[in-house]
Amino acid sequence: MLPMLLRVKIHDEKKSFGLYVPLGLIYLLFVPILILGAIAFIVLLAIPRTASQARSSLQLVLALPSLLSASIGTEIEVQSNEKDIVIYII
Repeated sequence: MLPMLLRVKIHDEKKSFGLYVPLGLIYLLFVPILILGAIAFIVLLAIPRTASQARSSLQLVLALPSLLSASIGTEIEVQSNEKDIVIYII
């Protein structure tokens, strides 16, 4: 299952606020890139010199959903003198 929510908390000296970002909407933004990538992949398969490189990169592309699902529960924390930012992948 892919992560579906990104929670960002920003703590400032004066105020703090949280932001929830639904990752489903961000995934929809990648659909045009996915379509263009599929077209480019088909073109690379048609060229004999690049066909073996295209096949090896296909394994990486097919592994991306499992890598994304493994990122559930990740917490990224960035601290500076003025602000603290915490990002949770839910």
